[in-house]
Amino acid sequence: MGTIARQTIQNSIFSYLGVVLGGVNVALLYPRIFSEEEIGLINILLAVSAMLAQFSSFGVNGVTNYFFHHFKEKASRHKGFFSILLLVILVGYALFLVVFGFFHEQILFSRAEDSALLGQYGFYVIPITFFTLSFLVIDIYAAVLSRSVIGVFMQEFVFRCVNLILALLYLFHLIDFGLFLFLYVLALGLPPLIIFVALQRSGDLSWKRPNKHLLSLHGLKMISVGAFYILSGFGSMLITYVDRYMINLFLGLGAAGVYSISNYVGTLVQIPRKAMGKIAATFLAGLWTQNEVSRIQEVYNKSVVSQLMLGVLIFVGIWANIEAVFHILPESYRSGEWVIFFIGLAHIFHISMGLGGVILVTSRYYKVSTYLTFLLGLLAIGSNLLFIPLWGIAGAAFASAFSKLIYVVINMLVLKYRLGIPPLRRAHLFIPLAGLMSYLLVFSFQPSWHWVFVLVVKSVVVTVVYLGLLRLFNVISDFRSFLDDF
Repeated sequence: MGTIARQTIQNSIFSYLGVVLGGVNVALLYPRIFSEEEIGLINILLAVSAMLAQFSSFGVNGVTNYFFHHFKEKASRHKGFFSILLLVILVGYALFLVVFGFFHEQILFSRAEDSALLGQYGFYVIPITFFTLSFLVIDIYAAVLSRSVIGVFMQEFVFRCVNLILALLYLFHLIDFGLFLFLYVLALGLPPLIIFVALQRSGDLSWKRPNKHLLSLHGLKMISVGAFYILSGFGSMLITYVDRYMINLFLGLGAAGVYSISNYVGTLVQIPRKAMGKIAATFLAGLWTQNEVSRIQEVYNKSVVSQLMLGVLIFVGIWANIEAVFHILPESYRSGEWVIFFIGLAHIFHISMGLGGVILVTSRYYKVSTYLTFLLGLLAIGSNLLFIPLWGIAGAAFASAFSKLIYVVINMLVLKYRLGIPPLRRAHLFIPLAGLMSYLLVFSFQPSWHWVFVLVVKSVVVTVVYLGLLRLFNVISDFRSFLDDF
């Protein structure tokens, strides 16, 4: 657990620094210097590329998490495992080029008239997909080598620093939107390149053929795992990105722009999950190999408490200060208020199962996880088709929360009845209760002070009351010993 704790803390530090930079970019600069359509364009390009890159990765993330410990050996440069990843990048990207070449008009289609920018800049999906695919593959390789921090540092911090510089150049009219977008896309290639260079210098990359004995021993199962992870990964991407894609389809780039900015605020809740989950998969796969179910249960229990505790605090802090949020965002983004709520709630649902999803996906029931994730991806499509015409962008956010709730409930049932891991803890009751009580305390507190002062006062009160209630409910008896132990 020491490695998980150390890298989770390091990842969290860079993630939160990235949140600050992202907040400056997304909340302060983007809504004021770009049109809603231009913001929508950027996010649609990223969403389409992410879904296509995930499909083109051939499930290599799951294969790496599941099998790398068999190859891991520094002296032999991990028995040529990186060559497998390199082959995936080349073949997967070639397949993407063929598919996108034939169906790009259908992929980028929109019913709204304000989506003409996609026709002008849609070709950027080609390089963005390559950079996204490269990052997916090289970053998971770094993570299983217990070097997950470099990926978080590059993606969450360095890239956002570059993004901030580009936004400032645009703000001061030193570059136009076309050049901004070109440099933005180019900057997306920086994280995978730096990770590649770092691993090359550390001697963890090898161009030699993979170990023949290990391939003959695990090859067929690697193909099977990869095939299932294609569905699982693509389902995850659908759940994550299909909402903004379908908003553009029905409502246009402008609505997608408003949704994307509001969605960003709601996704702040998931930072604890991202920081921990990234480096836990290999560790848990090793525990399953040794059949240490009791330790897996211990990891699960602690992950639920830590993730839910931080996630609920962030969610309550945001919603208690929702008026302050719209002092930061332009008033034209007010229609995204309930997007923030439902997206935040969706992530609360997800983090409520801690590392349960990772535990399932690294177990012998990984196929069940694949089926569920892909099924929930289809559910996300169906619910968006239903709720976007009814409630607009708020309907898309509600669809995300609805889909995520079903996903979490089914995963918890599988944990209990297939893996013998009781999923519900005291924390599932008392942490949300502490959050609700701390929110109700400041709900009607609306003095005529400056909004910044109100934000600070509310945040301090919510935090103090929330942590005090957690102590009172004995969720965590001693914060210091909990942090030292975890």
